[in-house]
Amino acid sequence: MSALLDELRAAPLVAILRRPRVNIAVCARALVEAGVRFVEVTIDSPGAVPFLESAEKKLKEGVFGAGTVTVPELAEKAIRAGARFLVTPNFNPEVIRIARSHQIPIFSGAMTPTEIFSAYQSEADVIKVFPAATLGSAYFKELRGPFPEIPLVATGGITVDNAPQFFAAGATALGVGSSLTLKDETPASVAACQEAARKLLAAKG
Repeated sequence: MSALLDELRAAPLVAILRRPRVNIAVCARALVEAGVRFVEVTIDSPGAVPFLESAEKKLKEGVFGAGTVTVPELAEKAIRAGARFLVTPNFNPEVIRIARSHQIPIFSGAMTPTEIFSAYQSEADVIKVFPAATLGSAYFKELRGPFPEIPLVATGGITVDNAPQFFAAGATALGVGSSLTLKDETPASVAACQEAARKLLAAKG
C-alpha cells in the first residue's frame, strides 16, 4: 500500500470523528476544506455507515475510513459500507487478515514493542501507537532504534502544542480527535477546527 503511505507522509494527519455532536458530514467537510486528507469515523458513531456509503461521492478530496474496528464482524461491516481504510485500537490478526483479503489498508493499534512488531509482521500497513501522550514522545524516539522502517501514527492526547515533539521523535503521522471536533456548526467553531487542522498539518515542518 505504498500509495497510501505516500499520501500519509504528504498530509500526515488522521482526523478522528468519534460520536461527534455535529453531523459527521459537516465535520468532515470542514476538515477536508482545511487540507485534511484522512478522516477516520469510528464505526460506533451514529450515522457512520450511511456517511461512509456516500462520503467519497460528496467529498472527493478526502479518504474516509472506519475506526474502532476491534473484531472481524466490524471489519466486514465497515468494508461493506465503503471504508477506504480501517483503524483498530488493538492488535487483532484476524481483522488484519480480513483487511488484506479485501485489499483495504489497515492501521493496527499497538502499544508495546512486541505488539508493534507483531502487527507489522501480520501485514498491517501502519501501526497506530496508542495512547501516545501517556507514553510520551520520547517513547517514539526509542522505538525508532529497533523499528526504523515501521510507519507509526501517534494517537491519543495529541494536540497542537505537543504535535511537533512527536514528529521530531519519529512519528510518521498523527491521529487527532478532540482538537478537530466541531463543538457546533457556528462559523467560529468551524474556523477554530480548521485552524487547528492547519497547525497540525504544519507541525512536521
